[in-house]
Amino acid sequence: MSGLPNTAEWVFGTILILSSLGVISSRKPIYASLSFLMTLLALAGLYQQLSAQFIAVMQVLVYAGAILVIFMFVIVLFQDAHEKIALFKAKSSPPLLFAAGGLFLFTMLFLSERFYNLKTSNGPSEEFGTVETLGKALYADFFFPFEAVTLLFLIAVIGAVFIARKGD
Repeated sequence: MSGLPNTAEWVFGTILILSSLGVISSRKPIYASLSFLMTLLALAGLYQQLSAQFIAVMQVLVYAGAILVIFMFVIVLFQDAHEKIALFKAKSSPPLLFAAGGLFLFTMLFLSERFYNLKTSNGPSEEFGTVETLGKALYADFFFPFEAVTLLFLIAVIGAVFIARKGD
Protein backbone atom coordinates (compact mmCIF):
# COMPACT_ATOMS: atom_id res chain seq x y z
CA MET A 1 0.00 0.00 0.00
CA SER A 2 2.95 2.32 0.52
CA GLY A 3 4.19 1.84 -3.03
CA LEU A 4 7.40 0.12 -1.93
CA PRO A 5 8.47 -3.03 -3.77
CA ASN A 6 7.64 -6.23 -1.96
CA THR A 7 10.04 -9.03 -1.12
CA ALA A 8 9.32 -10.95 -4.32
CA GLU A 9 10.25 -8.00 -6.51
CA TRP A 10 13.56 -7.59 -4.67
CA VAL A 11 14.38 -11.29 -4.95
CA PHE A 12 13.45 -11.54 -8.63
CA GLY A 13 15.28 -8.29 -9.39
CA THR A 14 18.43 -9.51 -7.64
CA ILE A 15 18.31 -12.85 -9.46
CA LEU A 16 17.71 -11.01 -12.73
CA ILE A 17 20.73 -8.73 -12.29
CA LEU A 18 23.09 -11.48 -11.10
CA SER A 19 22.09 -13.92 -13.82
CA SER A 20 22.38 -11.16 -16.46
CA LEU A 21 25.92 -10.56 -15.26
CA GLY A 22 26.48 -14.31 -15.58
CA VAL A 23 25.33 -14.18 -19.21
CA ILE A 24 27.84 -11.53 -20.23
CA SER A 25 30.74 -12.74 -18.08
CA SER A 26 30.63 -16.50 -18.74
CA ARG A 27 33.48 -17.82 -20.83
CA LYS A 28 31.68 -20.97 -21.91
CA PRO A 29 28.54 -20.69 -24.03
CA ILE A 30 26.72 -23.40 -22.08
CA TYR A 31 27.12 -21.46 -18.83
CA ALA A 32 25.95 -18.30 -20.54
CA SER A 33 22.87 -20.18 -21.75
CA LEU A 34 22.11 -21.48 -18.27
CA SER A 35 22.50 -17.98 -16.86
CA PHE A 36 20.21 -16.75 -19.62
CA LEU A 37 17.63 -19.32 -18.50
CA MET A 38 17.80 -17.95 -14.95
CA THR A 39 17.42 -14.43 -16.36
CA LEU A 40 14.32 -15.39 -18.32
CA LEU A 41 12.74 -17.16 -15.35
CA ALA A 42 13.41 -14.19 -13.06
CA LEU A 43 11.88 -11.87 -15.63
CA ALA A 44 8.82 -14.11 -15.81
CA GLY A 45 8.60 -13.89 -12.02
CA LEU A 46 8.65 -10.10 -12.24
CA TYR A 47 5.89 -10.20 -14.86
CA GLN A 48 3.88 -12.40 -12.52
CA GLN A 49 4.38 -9.90 -9.70
CA LEU A 50 3.07 -7.17 -12.01
CA SER A 51 -0.09 -9.28 -12.59
CA ALA A 52 0.77 -9.90 -16.24
CA GLN A 53 0.17 -13.64 -16.13
CA PHE A 54 -0.13 -14.13 -19.88
CA ILE A 55 3.17 -12.37 -20.56
CA ALA A 56 4.85 -14.41 -17.80
CA VAL A 57 3.63 -17.70 -19.26
CA MET A 58 4.63 -16.69 -22.78
CA GLN A 59 8.06 -15.65 -21.46
CA VAL A 60 8.62 -19.13 -20.06
CA LEU A 61 7.10 -21.05 -22.98
CA VAL A 62 8.56 -19.11 -25.88
CA TYR A 63 11.90 -17.86 -24.63
CA ALA A 64 12.90 -20.28 -21.89
CA GLY A 65 11.23 -23.22 -23.61
CA ALA A 66 11.84 -22.80 -27.31
CA ILE A 67 14.60 -20.30 -27.97
CA LEU A 68 16.88 -21.57 -25.21
CA VAL A 69 16.53 -25.13 -26.55
CA ILE A 70 17.68 -23.83 -29.93
CA PHE A 71 20.66 -22.11 -28.26
CA MET A 72 21.63 -25.36 -26.54
CA PHE A 73 21.23 -27.30 -29.80
CA VAL A 74 23.51 -24.88 -31.65
CA ILE A 75 26.09 -25.00 -28.86
CA VAL A 76 26.16 -28.80 -28.90
CA LEU A 77 26.12 -28.91 -32.70
CA PHE A 78 29.14 -26.63 -33.11
CA GLN A 79 31.15 -28.09 -30.27
CA ASP A 80 34.13 -30.27 -31.06
CA ALA A 81 33.05 -33.91 -31.20
CA HIS A 82 35.97 -35.05 -29.03
CA GLU A 83 35.53 -32.38 -26.38
CA LYS A 84 33.24 -33.33 -23.53
CA ILE A 85 30.78 -30.91 -21.99
CA ALA A 86 31.96 -30.64 -18.41
CA LEU A 87 28.98 -29.55 -16.40
CA PHE A 88 29.83 -31.30 -13.17
CA LYS A 89 33.54 -30.70 -12.66
CA ALA A 90 34.82 -29.02 -9.53
CA LYS A 91 35.33 -25.82 -11.51
CA SER A 92 31.67 -25.78 -12.51
CA SER A 93 30.38 -25.73 -8.95
CA PRO A 94 29.81 -21.91 -8.79
CA PRO A 95 27.12 -21.98 -11.52
CA LEU A 96 25.53 -24.99 -9.86
CA LEU A 97 25.58 -23.25 -6.49
CA PHE A 98 24.10 -20.15 -8.11
CA ALA A 99 21.29 -22.19 -9.67
CA ALA A 100 20.63 -24.03 -6.40
CA GLY A 101 20.58 -20.73 -4.49
CA GLY A 102 18.14 -19.27 -7.00
CA LEU A 103 15.89 -22.29 -6.67
CA PHE A 104 16.06 -22.03 -2.88
CA LEU A 105 15.18 -18.32 -2.94
CA PHE A 106 12.31 -18.96 -5.33
CA THR A 107 10.96 -21.74 -3.11
CA MET A 108 11.25 -19.63 0.03
CA LEU A 109 9.57 -16.73 -1.73
CA PHE A 110 6.72 -18.94 -2.90
CA LEU A 111 6.22 -20.34 0.58
CA SER A 112 6.37 -16.95 2.27
CA GLU A 113 3.89 -15.42 -0.19
CA ARG A 114 1.56 -18.36 0.15
CA PHE A 115 1.61 -18.95 3.89
CA TYR A 116 2.40 -15.56 5.37
CA ASN A 117 0.72 -13.25 2.83
CA LEU A 118 3.59 -10.76 2.54
CA LYS A 119 2.14 -8.84 -0.39
CA THR A 120 2.25 -5.11 0.22
CA SER A 121 0.34 -3.71 -2.74
CA ASN A 122 -3.07 -4.22 -4.25
CA GLY A 123 -1.66 -4.36 -7.76
CA PRO A 124 -3.28 -3.29 -11.00
CA SER A 125 -6.84 -3.90 -12.08
CA GLU A 126 -8.15 -7.38 -12.83
CA GLU A 127 -8.09 -6.82 -16.60
CA PHE A 128 -4.38 -6.02 -16.72
CA GLY A 129 -2.26 -8.74 -18.30
CA THR A 130 -5.15 -10.86 -19.54
CA VAL A 131 -5.37 -12.25 -23.05
CA GLU A 132 -8.50 -10.20 -23.75
CA THR A 133 -6.82 -6.91 -22.84
CA LEU A 134 -3.72 -7.82 -24.84
CA GLY A 135 -5.84 -8.72 -27.86
CA LYS A 136 -7.77 -5.46 -27.69
CA ALA A 137 -4.53 -3.50 -27.41
CA LEU A 138 -2.88 -5.30 -30.34
CA TYR A 139 -5.81 -5.45 -32.74
CA ALA A 140 -7.70 -2.26 -31.87
CA ASP A 141 -5.42 0.38 -30.39
CA PHE A 142 -2.13 -0.62 -32.05
CA PHE A 143 -3.35 -2.35 -35.21
CA PHE A 144 -1.13 -0.53 -37.73
CA PRO A 145 2.11 -0.79 -35.70
CA PHE A 146 1.35 -4.48 -35.13
CA GLU A 147 0.88 -5.05 -38.86
CA ALA A 148 4.05 -3.07 -39.63
CA VAL A 149 6.07 -5.32 -37.33
CA THR A 150 4.43 -8.37 -38.93
CA LEU A 151 5.52 -7.17 -42.37
CA LEU A 152 9.06 -6.53 -41.11
CA PHE A 153 9.22 -10.10 -39.78
CA LEU A 154 7.90 -11.44 -43.09
CA ILE A 155 10.53 -9.46 -45.03
CA ALA A 156 13.25 -10.73 -42.67
CA VAL A 157 12.17 -14.36 -43.16
CA ILE A 158 12.03 -13.97 -46.95
CA GLY A 159 15.48 -12.35 -46.89
CA ALA A 160 16.90 -15.15 -44.74
CA VAL A 161 15.50 -17.80 -47.08
CA PHE A 162 16.88 -15.91 -50.09
CA ILE A 163 20.35 -15.65 -48.53
CA ALA A 164 20.33 -19.32 -47.48
CA ARG A 165 19.27 -20.53 -50.94
CA LYS A 166 21.74 -18.30 -52.77
CA GLY A 167 24.61 -20.54 -51.60
CA ASP A 168 23.09 -23.65 -53.23
